[in-house]
Amino acid sequence: MTSPPRSLAALALAAALATPGNAQHDAPFSLRSFTTDARAAFLDREQRLLASPTRDHLLALHQNLAKEPHVAGTPGDWRVIREIERLFREMPADPGQPSPDWWSVEVHEFWPLLPTPIDAALAIITPDRLDLPLRERGVESDPQSLQQAESFAYNGYSASGDVTARVVYANYATKADFQTLRDLGVDVTGAIVLARYGANYRGYKAKFAQDAGAAGLIIFSDPADTGFSRGPVYPEGGWNTDCCIQRGSILTLGYNGDPLTPFLEATKDTPRLPIDHIPFAHIPVQPIGYAAAKEILARMTGHEAPPSWRGGLPIPYRTTGGPDLSLRLRVEQKKEIKHTANITATLKGHAEPHIKVIIGAHHDAWNSGASDPLAGTICMLETARAFALAARDGWRPRRTIVFAAWGAEEHGIIGSSEWVERELADLQQHAAAYLNLDMAAMGPDFWAAASPCLAPVVLDAAAVVPQARGAQSQSVLDHWAARAAPAPASPDAPRPRPPVGDLGGGSDHVPFAFHAAVPAASLGAGGSPGSNYHSAYDTLPWYWKVVGDDYQPALMVTRMTTAVAARLADAPQLPLDLPADFRRAAAVARHLADHLPAPTPDAPIDPRRDDLLRLADDLDQTARRLDDEDLAHLAQGRLTPAHELLARRRAWADPQGLDARPWFRSTLAAPDEDSGYAVWMLPGLRRAIERNDDDAFRHALQRLPRHGTPPRSP
Repeated sequence: MTSPPRSLAALALAAALATPGNAQHDAPFSLRSFTTDARAAFLDREQRLLASPTRDHLLALHQNLAKEPHVAGTPGDWRVIREIERLFREMPADPGQPSPDWWSVEVHEFWPLLPTPIDAALAIITPDRLDLPLRERGVESDPQSLQQAESFAYNGYSASGDVTARVVYANYATKADFQTLRDLGVDVTGAIVLARYGANYRGYKAKFAQDAGAAGLIIFSDPADTGFSRGPVYPEGGWNTDCCIQRGSILTLGYNGDPLTPFLEATKDTPRLPIDHIPFAHIPVQPIGYAAAKEILARMTGHEAPPSWRGGLPIPYRTTGGPDLSLRLRVEQKKEIKHTANITATLKGHAEPHIKVIIGAHHDAWNSGASDPLAGTICMLETARAFALAARDGWRPRRTIVFAAWGAEEHGIIGSSEWVERELADLQQHAAAYLNLDMAAMGPDFWAAASPCLAPVVLDAAAVVPQARGAQSQSVLDHWAARAAPAPASPDAPRPRPPVGDLGGGSDHVPFAFHAAVPAASLGAGGSPGSNYHSAYDTLPWYWKVVGDDYQPALMVTRMTTAVAARLADAPQLPLDLPADFRRAAAVARHLADHLPAPTPDAPIDPRRDDLLRLADDLDQTARRLDDEDLAHLAQGRLTPAHELLARRRAWADPQGLDARPWFRSTLAAPDEDSGYAVWMLPGLRRAIERNDDDAFRHALQRLPRHGTPPRSP
């Protein structure tokens, strides 16, 4: 392995000196189970691992995988699949040589139902005829954008249809926005809704528009959110041009994965649900740029929209188009079963090979995908290379690490869900953690969202990884904490540790965290001034101009992933802070109690408040008990076996699933039902309170592991 550079070594030394070496319980959480000597040896190995990733390797990976569009199920997709397979196979061995017995590679093929765009058109019909563009303009200095601008943009799984109708503007098309329209007396029935991207997942925009009676939906990226209001547009800067269009899926099925095979792996021969039984959108949906949206908004003559609904275009935003304005929207798509694949490489652990840490990033894209997904995929691959080289040099972790490139994520988190459905029984017993890297290296500002039990190991790793483009010996933790909180009044006072967010929806962690109820984290970095999300400008030239060609953010994310994985895979005791899950749940229960609907004369006291406060007390007591047990074991030199820790963590998994969403089995957290990206902690209780459903509330209370063990089945 490569010797660590001075900045890495300095951070490692600082981390080691920050805690007494003769007291295990004083060491960073993820290192507490090491003896003093073993800890020093591990830190040395870790620094050598962190020295392996290089800018040149990341650049070469990026140039290789972002050569061409690779939408799931297309020839470009299969080129990327075969290239990643080759890269995995060659990591621990010279080209043409067989892989060692501790390294295995699998191409996991699956056959999902995917959309194929056929044609689309949008036009203003009255008061004057104007065809509106559905394609972007390429940039002469960016040849990739010229190629990608040849295809029209679309929303996957839209209904086919041809609609001529009046227009209603619905802001972000959230549930609250449609309620505002009702309160304003605006009837959406039979209208084509115009809405801007942001605030929720585009699939919920379609669902809420459809539920309101709309005949069609048009979605645009407003300059106030991602365009000229934010800064110079591409190619002068990085923000959206007036023709930039965000593609994307609009699936909202209550489960992730192949629409026709919920709970089952989508093999070639898996029995499938009839396609007409699936609640796909039944209205046509089409994305556009803000130049096209401006043509529509400029012709609207109805009442002005609320002030908060006004975007960045220099014209009035109105809720209705008036009697003279009509649009024609035509969309033609077909849905067909296609063939694609995940690719995994497995590094077998030397002591507990049945226990797994999984690191994943998807490989499919809407275009060439230099940012989404490849800014994360290259970090996963470079992490895999670091571990493979270490193993070739004679060091392997205690536990197994699986590196995965997922297919068809963009269409509905499909590939990772199919793999989890295939591996569910094993994952529930043996998966220690899942780390997700989606579009992960987009700037120097590191962030993380994680299951509470994984937050300590992420924070510990941040203390030993150099900050991208930072000062000498500045760690990721230093920079992260400085952004999160103001400097303390005293220079000697420690700065609070930065918050690790709660995991919501939207990427490949979903089947792990919420279907298999495996501890999961999403790692990434942002802060670059621009947006090219799902557009024809998601290219290498855009990335190099806006994020940078030094690949320092990618190196930082790769090293963070490597450090977190090394600690999870090699610590003598699996470093999961199980009490943290219970502490977080207790805090959420108290928050829910404090935010119940206001009392009324008919119901001055809400009995659910006492139930929630008792739940919080029980959860806190469980957390304290688990903390005390763990510290007592450490003092006695006893290690809790990984299988016992994972069995305790499974208390949050409910085989019955959540009410109305049985595919989601975690009672600790799940994506919310209204935005798709946000999280509902204690989702059973949250849903019951949102819907004022007392029976569901009682059922959700009964399904929680308030004392640290799974509740009995009713």
